[in-house]
Amino acid sequence: MSTRPYAVILAGGGGTRLWPLSSPERPKPFIPLVGGKTLLAATVDRLLPLVPRDDIYVVVAASQLALARESLPTLPLAQIVSEPIGRNTGPAVALAAERIDRPDDAVMMVLPADHAVLDPDAWRRTLGSAIDRAGNESGVLVTLGVTPTHPATGFGYIVAEGERVTRFTEKPDAVTAQQLIAGGARWNAGTFIWRRAAIRAAIRRFAAPTLAGLDDYAALTPHPIDTLVMEPAAAAGLVRTLALECGWSDIGNWKALRAHLTASGEADANGSIRIATPNGKEVIIDASGAAQIRTGTSIIRMNLEAMSDAEIRAAAAAERS
Repeated sequence: MSTRPYAVILAGGGGTRLWPLSSPERPKPFIPLVGGKTLLAATVDRLLPLVPRDDIYVVVAASQLALARESLPTLPLAQIVSEPIGRNTGPAVALAAERIDRPDDAVMMVLPADHAVLDPDAWRRTLGSAIDRAGNESGVLVTLGVTPTHPATGFGYIVAEGERVTRFTEKPDAVTAQQLIAGGARWNAGTFIWRRAAIRAAIRRFAAPTLAGLDDYAALTPHPIDTLVMEPAAAAGLVRTLALECGWSDIGNWKALRAHLTASGEADANGSIRIATPNGKEVIIDASGAAQIRTGTSIIRMNLEAMSDAEIRAAAAAERS
């Protein structure tokens, strides 16, 4: 591979699933959830042994630019790509592929800012293998898949024959999820590796309206990269997958967060976790899942882990109203 690989971290989100710590004003990537660092900062630190800081870029909505600067004060502003408005991962990837000036044969990694892993070395080894695969096989798009631990209905699944991806299934019901796991499907980790030329060609082929609309970004229809490009690319035989075994978590809800912090040794001797944000909110969850939510002198008690995503969203909406 003649040119250095580079990493693009997608940061942002609606900020509802970890209410009351997260909010639209401070989504999950910008909260110090792991090791006292924001998830965005932890993602950059995890990358550094593999990719130098000069080759790390962040895509963030303009309204969250200050949060990105707060998390990464030493990252040059030139390495932050600002979206006029959030339009999901599809347009964000297209924007990064077009606006970050790197050689067409350079391998581009696209990573979520809000995931966590227990084994960073294993994570980097898998990324290194994916970089080699994308660099040595022209035109392919590589994605990483996690071996499921349970039939989750909130994740996408990758269905493959060997390394060749045949289809993606997004957020199936419990019965379908169990069938997918029995057939060897993996969770979609939202991590993609490809040559810059390969993703630009795939966007031109499968998502030409998005490419044409980048100059009028706010008018673009929001699409995840999975449905915009990866699904039709898989149908065309262009997608490969590698297994990611590193103690991965999407930190998608309070139960997942406490499980990760417990496994990483960040819970206290009683199994409780404590998280505070720069805007003065603090959440303490004990081993039973019971939570104390503190804002100034106010204390609210509820079981956040027992609440559904819909109930969390409703509580967040009620607080803002």
